[in-house]
Amino acid sequence: MKTPESIKSHAADYKNGSWQDDSIEELGHWVHLLVKRSQHRDNPIKAAKDLEDAQNYLNMIQAHVAHAKGG
Repeated sequence: MKTPESIKSHAADYKNGSWQDDSIEELGHWVHLLVKRSQHRDNPIKAAKDLEDAQNYLNMIQAHVAHAKGG
């Protein structure tokens, strides 16, 4: 499975390829919770970081879908 470009900068913080062990459902929960938390933030910088992280999890979901399609 191809690693999304958006998460490669975080690779040093995690075991190689460990994101691939997360199911689409688990990743979706992260997206949901991070978007929700961003809406509760008073600090716009932290809200933007939550949304960036949510996008990264969404990109991981997309990688799972692309892999299932044979890509």
